[in-house]
Amino acid sequence: MKKLMLGVGLMGLMACSQGSGNVTFTTYGEDFIEKEIPAEDFEDGWTVKYSKFLVTLGELKVAGHGGEVAAESVGAKVFDVHKPGPVTVASFSALPAADWDDVSFAIAPSASAEAGNASAADVNLLKENGWSVYMEGTATKGAVTKRFAWGFPLNTLYEHCEHPDLGEGLTVPDGGEETVQLTIHGDHLFFDDLQSTDAKMRFDALAAADKLGISGADGEVTLEELAQVDLTELPMGQYGTGGAANVRNLRDFVTALVRTVGHFRGEGECSPRAR
Repeated sequence: MKKLMLGVGLMGLMACSQGSGNVTFTTYGEDFIEKEIPAEDFEDGWTVKYSKFLVTLGELKVAGHGGEVAAESVGAKVFDVHKPGPVTVASFSALPAADWDDVSFAIAPSASAEAGNASAADVNLLKENGWSVYMEGTATKGAVTKRFAWGFPLNTLYEHCEHPDLGEGLTVPDGGEETVQLTIHGDHLFFDDLQSTDAKMRFDALAAADKLGISGADGEVTLEELAQVDLTELPMGQYGTGGAANVRNLRDFVTALVRTVGHFRGEGECSPRAR
């Protein structure tokens, strides 16, 4: 990806007076996406295994709160974070050595996206459907297995990224290199609350939606089936929306959860903004 600098003269002066360094961004799906989410982590005993988890990453920006931009990417790339990682998203060289406290990135549909580590077929799958996120997998409990294959056309900007231990943004080291991970959290799709920090992972309600399909139970949970499950029909204390607007059924709920998959340096948080 190409690096753009705001104010070449200013940035050149900063690099000269303060030194410079390099920054590499990677992405990673962690064990929950690469391997499995074990039954012990689900409140209702399911095990989830992904076979594919595609995300379109772009609009990387390293900036300061004053508006100065150290680096900005153009274009977008599609990554399958089910494949072993971390994998490089973009690298920026000769950035001014300083603290840059405003880092952001997007997960958004892109008609011009290129392959990161995803196959050409997977890139085309997202482009043709206008999706930014797509996953396939299975959920198993005992002798029961449910398949799912869900695509989402969400456009989300992840702003003001920070880590609880490392603080806001990143520091470009003088004469060195900083590696920053854009972590994708695949467990979020199964949380039972949109706001609570005590949300539990569940799959029972999702599995039960399969019985509501037009053709009856066929072993696959579709988004169309999830849309038929009104949240008011589910057990009390589960699937709380925290006041989120326009979240009325399980499809709405899972879609809202997908906006929360983007994280920063593992457990760090960003502020997701729908566009």
